[in-house]
Amino acid sequence: MRWCKQKFPAVAMLAGGLIVLAAAVALPPGAGGWGAGGRWRLPPCTFKLLTGWLLERPLPCATCGFTHAFSYAAHGRIADAFREQPAGTLAFFALLGAMIHAARKLARPDSPPPRVGRKRWRWWIIGVSLVILLAAWACKLEQALR
Repeated sequence: MRWCKQKFPAVAMLAGGLIVLAAAVALPPGAGGWGAGGRWRLPPCTFKLLTGWLLERPLPCATCGFTHAFSYAAHGRIADAFREQPAGTLAFFALLGAMIHAARKLARPDSPPPRVGRKRWRWWIIGVSLVILLAAWACKLEQALR
């Protein structure tokens, strides 16, 4: 039981991160990969479909470009990833950092359970992440409206 409290979150983070990284490596980077005829065969963005139908001009959602950015970053093309979606590129590196932290936690023979008293920092990180995401979305909207 003690192992579950101490190590299971790290195992879950590492396993989930590896799945996301495997998908990012498996998907070839590049535009034009959406829909039934595209390379990725992923469903198109619902926000783009709705804004294209309502406004007759498809607009990107806040996370449009995350998949492309992850794929570019996983293939080592960091500049292309940042150009595609800056917030997605930062999220890719945050995922790598979280995976490294999880691996270090698993490598320690007997690490203490996670502390819960750091709520202020969590809210700070969430706030900064939202500001970065909204700024990246504003850039994507500006590009789409040009």
